[in-house]
Order: sequence, then structure tokens, then C-alpha cells
Amino acid sequence: MKVFKRRPGVELLEISGEYLLVATKEARDKCSYVTQINEAAAVYWKLLDDAYSVDQLADRAAAELNKEKKAILLPLLAFVSKLSKCGCLMEEEAE
Repeated sequence: MKVFKRRPGVELLEISGEYLLVATKEARDKCSYVTQINEAAAVYWKLLDDAYSVDQLADRAAAELNKEKKAILLPLLAFVSKLSKCGCLMEEEAE
């Protein structure tokens, strides 16, 4: 099973209601310097305090946002895909 976690050195900033993931010196050679995300994605990012599968993260996000898991799943998959491609999320095989 694949799990995802935040790349060390990528920080979430909120500026004037906009959410940005900013790569610090530690992460700059591995991902985009700045990636804009929406408010829901900022919630998902904050929930990634450890390595989680998409299913586990969907459970956590549904509880946090007080929504049904099925309503969370598609936006969450888009979040994981976008941030994996730009390098902000790391993907690993769970043991």
C-alpha cells in the first residue's frame, strides 16, 4: 500500500486568504518553490502529520471537515496527484 507524507522543508503559508506551499532551502531542489492550493487542500496538508494512505487521509479529512468520506475522496485524490507531481508530497510503500 502506498502512503504519502509531507516533504520536509515545505511550509504552508496563508497570505491574504490564499494558501501557498513554499519550499525552504531544504526542499528547493526536490519540488516547486511555491505551489498555490485551495482551502480544502490546506486542511489536507495540515492533517499529514505522518505518513498516510489515501484511505486513511480521507477518513481523517471527513472527520475534520464533518463531511462524508465519499464527498472527500475525489478532491483528495486530486490533491495527492498534484502535490506528488510537484514534489511537495513524498510517496512510499508502507511496510
